[in-house]
Amino acid sequence: MTKKILVCTNFRANPNNPSCAARGSKAMITALKYALAEKNMPVTIEESPCLGFCEIGPNLRLMPSGEFFHGVTDKDLSAVIIGTKKFLEQ
Repeated sequence: MTKKILVCTNFRANPNNPSCAARGSKAMITALKYALAEKNMPVTIEESPCLGFCEIGPNLRLMPSGEFFHGVTDKDLSAVIIGTKKFLEQ
């Protein structure tokens, strides 16, 4: 089975309801693609309509059945890359 990273890109128009897209998940996809390519890591990135944790987003999940990353910012990319590398080695 192909391993991939799901990135929540859910957007809620009501500013009182937090959402991953409103917190920058689309920009995170771009940064993540660049970082993974730089490390030559064979993993697909897919947008997900919702991972169920919008209050603490942006959220990513390693698939299948891998780790969740919550509240991801550019500062967290190193941790995501390390987690992805370990996941790919499983």
